[in-house]
Amino acid sequence: MKKQDVRREEMTTAPETHKVNNAQRWSNSTTFALERLPLPYPLLAALVGVITLAEQVLEYSFNDPTFRHLTAEAVARLFVLPIMTVYILIFLRILRGRAVKELERLRPTVLVSDEEYDNHVRRMFDADWRVELALLVISVAIIVGLFVLLRWELLSATSALPAAWPAALFIVAVYVLFVWLLLSQVYCTVRHANGLRVMALRPLDINVFNQDNLLPFGRLSLLHTLPSIGFILIPLLILGMPTQSGYVVILLSLVGLLAFFVPLWGVHQQIDQAKERVLASTYQQFTSIQGALLQGTEAEMEDLDKLTGRIEKLIQLRKTIEASPEWPFRDSASFVRAIAAVVSPLLSFILNEILQTYVMPILQILGAS
Repeated sequence: MKKQDVRREEMTTAPETHKVNNAQRWSNSTTFALERLPLPYPLLAALVGVITLAEQVLEYSFNDPTFRHLTAEAVARLFVLPIMTVYILIFLRILRGRAVKELERLRPTVLVSDEEYDNHVRRMFDADWRVELALLVISVAIIVGLFVLLRWELLSATSALPAAWPAALFIVAVYVLFVWLLLSQVYCTVRHANGLRVMALRPLDINVFNQDNLLPFGRLSLLHTLPSIGFILIPLLILGMPTQSGYVVILLSLVGLLAFFVPLWGVHQQIDQAKERVLASTYQQFTSIQGALLQGTEAEMEDLDKLTGRIEKLIQLRKTIEASPEWPFRDSASFVRAIAAVVSPLLSFILNEILQTYVMPILQILGAS
């Protein structure tokens, strides 16, 4: 048995009870502070959504106390912040649940000890309370600076904070909660993506003919792009994307691309290296066969036929290796679809701008004539 195979067996073999205990410990970890509250998570998400919606309704009442001028557009605007808040909470739960399953599947592929692998996973899941506290302080500073010091208009009202301090305090608290959840989501995503990047740099078990064991890398990396996609699509689907938000769309799309590619780069490099090693072996066999063929009349016809058949098989093998995926996805089409999903908000924005800038004016001119 080869030394590498012995190492692989030593590092990936573990009792079933140990695997179950690891999965349970990962599932019970606290990825962000609100999970520490003694409430069922679905109830917590619904409660936060209702509180945020109530705050938006309170904002709207400053301009229209009787709600007589409530329009469909105004109603849609009321739901933007609550939906985005609940979306963050749902994403954080999905991230942990899906990551636990994928990291269990990924364990035999990463050729490190059980202890080292468990340390990597715990760094991905366990939040640092000091960082969370710092994010809360930053959130308070941002909201106080915008709405108290600079007196920005509220999202659902054409006015700044009200004079009544209970209402003002409630509004500030809800906006602080939203910004803190947003920063916590960024913190969790960066933590997960960095942990996945570190794992991708460790020795991996790669078979260029069957890379199914690497698919968890691709699925987890694609999962990290959901926040940037959601933060673009939610306002786009509810309100339509205003032209002045183009820089936000571009920035979030670039963030999504980075979250997608950075954790996968180490896997991509190791796949390339594995393919090069196998291709180098086929080239050596081509060289040896060429030497046998050049012996001329000394080789019998049967041997020549065998060598010719072997060359054809090697050519097919080389084509198979060269066509195999270079990223941890089932095939090239799956990789292209993943990229299309990541950049779909940006493509939607560009298409909308083309329609608004070029197509609609032409249709108006044609309609007027």
